[in-house]
Amino acid sequence: MLGGKFRHFIILLLVGGGGGYAWTFTPSYSLYCLKHALETHDYETFSRYVDVDSVLDHALDEIGSRESETSAKPRLKGFLGKLDRKGLFKFLAGEAREVTKAGLSIAVEQAVKDRDRPLPQIPLFAVPVALWLGRSEGELVVFPVKLKDEQTVEVKMRRTPPEPWRVVVVTNLKVLLPTLQRKLEKLHEDQPKNPSSP
Repeated sequence: MLGGKFRHFIILLLVGGGGGYAWTFTPSYSLYCLKHALETHDYETFSRYVDVDSVLDHALDEIGSRESETSAKPRLKGFLGKLDRKGLFKFLAGEAREVTKAGLSIAVEQAVKDRDRPLPQIPLFAVPVALWLGRSEGELVVFPVKLKDEQTVEVKMRRTPPEPWRVVVVTNLKVLLPTLQRKLEKLHEDQPKNPSSP
């Protein structure tokens, strides 16, 4: 009787340990590590699970294509609206792409490392969602990440052995532009006025 319970315990332990080990090779595990890297401002781990160059390339493509969309989306106001109306986003997706991408890459690194800066938070429920709702598109796994206000971005991950699953594309970044605009306006308002300027 005792031997049977011990055998069942060993089998359960092996299955549980094997399942846990197998989970470390899933997009869900990579998203969990990415969530932890953002919470601890660990850029080394962040860059292990995010292909920053690829994400920035796709972000510049997406923002640059904003001009060709219909006016069904609300127009940006303030600083970002001026950039949009002048076609700067399209310019950034064209001639100045590499310089822009290098600057954005540095900005991403500084933002992740800055412990005083709040970073985007990946909801805890997004980790199992990546496991259950992820769908395959060729060599990519795609899953939604729901943000505040019922907005959703779509995350695409790729695995190139022996590397872990890495984020290579984040689509629908335009839903984040109004938030970025509010943060830029708040920073502008919080700057002390320079009495020597006209």
